[in-house]
Amino acid sequence: MEMSEFLALASTNCMSVFLICIKNRCGELSGNIVNFYLKEPVAFCGILDMALKIDILCTRLSRPMATTEMRFLDEHMRKTYEKQMLNQVYAPLKTCSDIQEIDKFMSLAAKAYETLVIEIHQRQFSSMQGRMKGACQKGKFVSFRSALELMRMLRGYEYIRNEKITKRQ
Repeated sequence: MEMSEFLALASTNCMSVFLICIKNRCGELSGNIVNFYLKEPVAFCGILDMALKIDILCTRLSRPMATTEMRFLDEHMRKTYEKQMLNQVYAPLKTCSDIQEIDKFMSLAAKAYETLVIEIHQRQFSSMQGRMKGACQKGKFVSFRSALELMRMLRGYEYIRNEKITKRQ
């Protein structure tokens, strides 16, 4: 990510814009999720983990608001989810109401193998809608209509990335 793009990202007041810093060069995607309203990055390992954590962060930041209630198989599963994922004591994601210092995140992005920007525009029908931008799309935003579609796009990116590495060897 170029410095101008990073500064433009920092100047937005959008809580639902996430910078994905990919740490590994090949294999399953892993790294950190960064948002300027988080006091520290959130680690993820795998595409599913990343999508679920972005959803939790949107819930915690209250942006964008979900239009439907989450459904569970039973009341016990609902309480377990709320206790494990949404409760600050059990899952401490440090959020704040002010934008954090940009320098802290710039160094994280500079160390990343690659960065992606994921914007969540809506959370309708128990899913996420938005757009994604990164080197894999040649710097253009590509929209997704559901979390499943986002995960398919990322899986395709993961496959192409791994294929390039094996061809070089």
